[in-house]
Amino acid sequence: MLFNSWHFVIFFLFVLSIASFLPRDGWTWKAFLVGSSCYFYGQWSWLYLGLIFVTASIDFFIARRLLHVLNPGRLLALSVTCNLGVLAFFKYTNFLIGTLNAVGATTGQGFSLAPIDIVLPVGISFYTFQNMSYTIDVYRKDLTPRRSVLDYAVFTTFFPQLLAGPIVRATEFFGQLDQPKRIDWRKIQSALILIAAGYVKKIVLADNLAISVDEVFLAPADASGWQTLLAVYAFAFQIYFDFSGYTDIAIGLALLLGFEFPKNFNYPYLATSFQEFWRRWHMTLSRWLRDYLYIALGGNRRGLARTMASLMVTMLLGGLWHGASWNFVIWGALHGGYMVVERLILCRIRWWQSDQKIIVCLRWFVVFHMVCFAWIFFRAPDFATSMLVIKKIALIFASPFEVVKSAALAWLLAGLLVHHFLMDRFDVKRRLSHAGVWPFSIFAAMMIILLIWFAPAKTVPFIYFQF
Repeated sequence: MLFNSWHFVIFFLFVLSIASFLPRDGWTWKAFLVGSSCYFYGQWSWLYLGLIFVTASIDFFIARRLLHVLNPGRLLALSVTCNLGVLAFFKYTNFLIGTLNAVGATTGQGFSLAPIDIVLPVGISFYTFQNMSYTIDVYRKDLTPRRSVLDYAVFTTFFPQLLAGPIVRATEFFGQLDQPKRIDWRKIQSALILIAAGYVKKIVLADNLAISVDEVFLAPADASGWQTLLAVYAFAFQIYFDFSGYTDIAIGLALLLGFEFPKNFNYPYLATSFQEFWRRWHMTLSRWLRDYLYIALGGNRRGLARTMASLMVTMLLGGLWHGASWNFVIWGALHGGYMVVERLILCRIRWWQSDQKIIVCLRWFVVFHMVCFAWIFFRAPDFATSMLVIKKIALIFASPFEVVKSAALAWLLAGLLVHHFLMDRFDVKRRLSHAGVWPFSIFAAMMIILLIWFAPAKTVPFIYFQF
């Protein structure tokens, strides 16, 4: 069930209307949320809904035992192995088979393994990381294990963030589940602003940008250098508006149901360093990788060489988490390399760290374009397509600039970049959430007009649903 479908709109209005009348501190409210979440996921696959409950049950009972055994590390290892094992089977089995076949063909071994017919469960990367964080937090004694299976089922299946995040910590979720807060008009207004902005980001901006992006990346040989360059910029904004639009909707829906989720995007294309970019982009994944992987590998506590190695491993695995493809590995390696170079070299250059506006703009320009370069590997279906796109851009001045086809997109992208700056500079969402009835009504009317006027005919799934 897609957020950007009438089926979901009707479903959520029904859930919200029933949940509003149930006592928020009672088991009926929790059971209703679990049942609603099961229906939501079941519209994609009732079979794989069982997979969620199997893995969640393992984590629930392991967490209950962690504080009562002499060697809790073994139980934690079992939990991590089960979670990563399930994730690896569904997500990486055919990738491994394809890699082995390629190695066999290169070395002349002559073997060929047939791929397995596996359907990747929607949202498995997200709910796996969320479950793992629960058992790890219990192991670290940052969290008391839940006694109620129903409570844990609410946490595991909660439908607003089940498919694509944000990745919510158990420490954040259970505190709100135990002490439900009254939903006042200010929160409702903030939620509606987030939901409306999320739908506009996704349907009006991301889905329309996808037309220009797909035209180039599906047939890069037929595109000019200028078209290809603009398509790379367009994808940078497409994936931002697509994913941040989803999380805005998810955060808004959760807020209407009484849960405040952490922010997941903070205008990442304004970053002036690669570290800052990852503090602004997919923030809940960034902190998960930092707290449960980077720090576990040693972080910055064991010398410079170990720190650089930890950074590279973290970003490589972060890239692989996104998908079973060498292109995702390259994407992660590029970001790891950027951060290593930044820490080893750029941070030691005094003028590069200057607060002068021209230097700040130069840092932004470099970071933005290096991030866009990495997006080529994220979007391209394979390495050959990535290299063809790069070649097209490298030979850009050998091709004419088609004014009719390219100028409009170039102006749109420039406008989106300015919009990025203005939204951050004036904190528009916060101002609107505290605005009176008339400003809020005008904003809502504008969003509805944009959705009606610019919505494409075809419903496009969210990009991160494939992860």
